[in-house]
Amino acid sequence: MSIKSNFGFTTATLALTVFTGFFVSSIELARAQQTEIVYSTFLDPNNTNDPRAAAQSKMVQAFESKYPDIKIKLFVDPTGQSVARSIKSRSETPDVVRIVGFGIAEFAATGNLVQLDDLVKRDNLPNEDWLLPLSSAQVDGKLFSLPQDFRIPILFYRKGALQEAGITPPKTWDEVCAAGPKFKQASVISFAVPLGATGGLGGAQGLGEFFLSTMLPGGNGQYFAADGKIAFTKDSFIRAAQTVKDLYTKCKVTQLRSAQMGINEVHDGIRSSTIAMTNFGLYRFKTIQQQGGGDDLGWAPAPAFSETDKETVYSYHIAMNKQSKKQDVAWTFIKFMVSPEAQALAAEGGEVVSRKSAYAAPYFKTEGAKNQAQWAELISKRGRTVQYTPILSTFHTIVGEAFQKMVLRDETPDNAYAEVVKRYDEALTKSR
Repeated sequence: MSIKSNFGFTTATLALTVFTGFFVSSIELARAQQTEIVYSTFLDPNNTNDPRAAAQSKMVQAFESKYPDIKIKLFVDPTGQSVARSIKSRSETPDVVRIVGFGIAEFAATGNLVQLDDLVKRDNLPNEDWLLPLSSAQVDGKLFSLPQDFRIPILFYRKGALQEAGITPPKTWDEVCAAGPKFKQASVISFAVPLGATGGLGGAQGLGEFFLSTMLPGGNGQYFAADGKIAFTKDSFIRAAQTVKDLYTKCKVTQLRSAQMGINEVHDGIRSSTIAMTNFGLYRFKTIQQQGGGDDLGWAPAPAFSETDKETVYSYHIAMNKQSKKQDVAWTFIKFMVSPEAQALAAEGGEVVSRKSAYAAPYFKTEGAKNQAQWAELISKRGRTVQYTPILSTFHTIVGEAFQKMVLRDETPDNAYAEVVKRYDEALTKSR
């Protein structure tokens, strides 16, 4: 039985009101006690078409469940330009940044990334529990980031198109060249070599990432020196440039419209079957499958000068802003994001995750994970890392424009080399 108060409320109502107020206050107090850190990422949690974004959301949710006193705020930066400005301007946020591997040298050169060597040693993060040793992620002998995944160029191809042409996936550039005349549909590019600058992280990224980062270092693996100077040889440049030019001319494998293509156009061409095959990023494979590629989309190791050539591998890395006022909390988040637990969730989005031990997760026993497991094996067998320049986007722009002129104006690889060296040296000097 409820007793009515002088104000017209029953004692039960008063009790409920007091309890509700206490409950709400407790929530507000808990929220007030949370530490919030800002995580910069190119993956938008609202993008329902990207399985990698959904996997990222699962990882963040798992972290917040494990550490309820820490709140993660995502700062979505698709191009990476905003976070680059923040780091260069010594802003306190974002606390944690996701950086493409070939951009680490540029970020480290600002002096505003935390060097992680002592933290890794203190917390016993193993060097060998990665597809490639953790030491391979160093910049000039120092570790500024941890790899979350590994990416190697692979050959994307439409099975029906290759079957109609009567060819199998080519393993070498000579085989790519020989395949050209066997494709009869004028509207279909048999093998796209993109020279354009659209899409990606600036410059002719498709050309740089999927072709030149492997072709230019050659057998010795030298791309750039620690000070940013060119380390690849003139001979390797001439060989790469002549190969690309031949694919456009003598081999008639690609078409002149490819000279204006960037990553986005190649993605759309593979998806719509207007491109029969090309070197592309394995991280796009699952997305293109879901967007229309289906069972007709196949993959193979990327063509090279020989079937055993090493292919350049890079990663998306996670790093800490040196100006962050919450470095202890940020390090806790970073360690979780590269833990086998979080890596198993990332794998569900199609990534080839970096930790070897993550591949023991139940997901990798499923049919859907078959490609990723094979890619991981390919990376361990043929992958290598290289030293990048701090002005890689600028280099990609310069070399992309030089290759365009070489193809469209029928200039020589020697001329392209002279232009690239001159313009790059000038740009490197100005950047210091």
